[in-house]
Amino acid sequence: MFMVASSVVLTVVVLNYHHRTADIHEMPPWIKWLFLQWLPWILRMGRPGKKITRKTILLSNRMKELELKERSSKSLLANVLDIDDDFRHVGISGSQTAIGQSARPNTVEEHHSMGGCTHKDLHLILKELQFITARMKKADEEAELISDWKFAAMVVDR
Repeated sequence: MFMVASSVVLTVVVLNYHHRTADIHEMPPWIKWLFLQWLPWILRMGRPGKKITRKTILLSNRMKELELKERSSKSLLANVLDIDDDFRHVGISGSQTAIGQSARPNTVEEHHSMGGCTHKDLHLILKELQFITARMKKADEEAELISDWKFAAMVVDR
């Protein structure tokens, strides 16, 4: 009777973990530590593309600590912002546009035929790039979290 009850409870836990999404559930650090690092190592489980050994567990924990302390590397979004800063410093006075052409177009046709971009156009492009980059980053994080929950379900199932 105990084995049947524990089997039912663990099956419910496995199914619950397997169907969790990033929108509803955030994975607590203790679950990451237990179900994604130590139990897979003890049970000799592996993940595609990730080797789980005691050394990699300790190394990944140390790397997470270092990432929290120092975030000096630039993301794509930060690089895009630096480009925006450069365009703000370029002079847009009287007879010059942001890319150094001799005159501003008077109509839409002239604007497109000259191939010129104004500061406003560049700013709009920058906003779109920021939006797309944020969406892609969020989608990657959500996919990784869903994958982590599914792997935790596999660990509990084993």
